[in-house]
Amino acid sequence: MWKVEKEFSIRLGGNTYIDTPNLIVYQGTPIFRVRRNEDDGMLGIDFEVFDSMGQRVATFKKGIVAQGDQANYGIDTGHETYSVTERSSGRLIARVQRRGVQEAELDVQVHMYLPNRFLLDAGPLATNLGGAVIAGNVFKSCDAGIAIG
Repeated sequence: MWKVEKEFSIRLGGNTYIDTPNLIVYQGTPIFRVRRNEDDGMLGIDFEVFDSMGQRVATFKKGIVAQGDQANYGIDTGHETYSVTERSSGRLIARVQRRGVQEAELDVQVHMYLPNRFLLDAGPLATNLGGAVIAGNVFKSCDAGIAIG
């Protein structure tokens, strides 16, 4: 059984989120949902990946790719790292690394759109949101790390 987690550390887009259940919230809706497996203690993250037209191209459940458009996107599912890559450009769209992450339980990178076509670019070093660059921050015990209106 998976439960909503209260104690965790995740790296997302060059920032660290500690005990912050809503990493990024867009117009009042959390983009990422964090849960922990009660049996083995593994931390997981759920989120939807959309393209520039607002079409869902992949779904991450419990930190792994549960569904994806394999015709247009390469889906890699390994023991430690799960990713979605755009076939036409070779661009990494989403990646979750579950083991071997320093100072965090998960490392997450995304270059994806939200359903309304807002670009969320959270790469390995920084998060870019509408011209603002957010990097090297630690969000601890916040209701929402980043809230976008």
